[in-house]
Amino acid sequence: MTRPSWILPDGMEECLPAEAWAIEDARRAALDLFRAREFGLIMPPMVEYLESLTIGVGYDLVDQVMTVTDRVSGRLMGIRPDMTPQAARIDAHSLNEPGVTRLCYCGSVLRASASATDSSRAPVQLGAEVFGHAGLDADIEVMQLALDTVRLFVDGPLLIDVGHAGVLKALLDEMDPSTAAACLSRLARKDRSALAEFAMTQPSLIELADAYGDLDAVLSRHDAIERLGAVSQAKEMSAVRDAVQVTDVQWYVDLGETHGFHYHTGLVFGIYALETDQLLVRGGRYDHVGEAFGRARPATGFSCDLKTLVRQRGQRAS
Repeated sequence: MTRPSWILPDGMEECLPAEAWAIEDARRAALDLFRAREFGLIMPPMVEYLESLTIGVGYDLVDQVMTVTDRVSGRLMGIRPDMTPQAARIDAHSLNEPGVTRLCYCGSVLRASASATDSSRAPVQLGAEVFGHAGLDADIEVMQLALDTVRLFVDGPLLIDVGHAGVLKALLDEMDPSTAAACLSRLARKDRSALAEFAMTQPSLIELADAYGDLDAVLSRHDAIERLGAVSQAKEMSAVRDAVQVTDVQWYVDLGETHGFHYHTGLVFGIYALETDQLLVRGGRYDHVGEAFGRARPATGFSCDLKTLVRQRGQRAS
């Protein structure tokens, strides 16, 4: 049977009036919050030359970029799957400010395929980035802003899942690329039996696969933390937890977190709604994000799908 031409492609969706107005109200509320925290609003173009979207922090996104040919230049262009690389380019070139730069954005992105956590290929991406600040204060600021953003929509219990890319990078950097890729895949599945073949040369991998759960419980295993070389990272995670002002939250840690491994460099986090087990926000540190654009800068930030936040609020109301 021929599929009607008016059927939308898989992963594409339309928002009808009630939801569209709710998303617009949510956009205004979130951007008002960002503005009050002195973040500058940017509006990058939907389409850029492909190279600009897939270098540096955008490298992991190359398989998600949908391409078109520019009729003016004849060059290949990409439709943005994520706005973080664009924010990095703007910080490095369009603004080029000497000190700390705070930027925020909200706009549609397009992805070639759905992710494991979101069936939509066309999110409305909301996010905020801090460039030029290498200290823990910036990580705390970003996580606090992410939580305050979530609390605009969700008043139920949350789970904050924190990790630190430095622990995993230190272990995998000692391996050849093919072995590191195999370990990364198995760590993502927490597959201890599959990791066993590397235990002779990298016994810490098994320990890393087990280093997840309640934040205090994991960080209290001092001998394991020392063997993993994660003492300073554990202190960072504890300091962030102590500094962030939030209620009705469970804190979880995963020292073997693999999401964004190729570009994250420090503290990483995800925020989940406990009642629905829905991932709401991802964030973390990715220092030297602008290096591919000729200006290495420390950076940290977060992003989320505004539609997911609005629908989460709708689920609680129903």
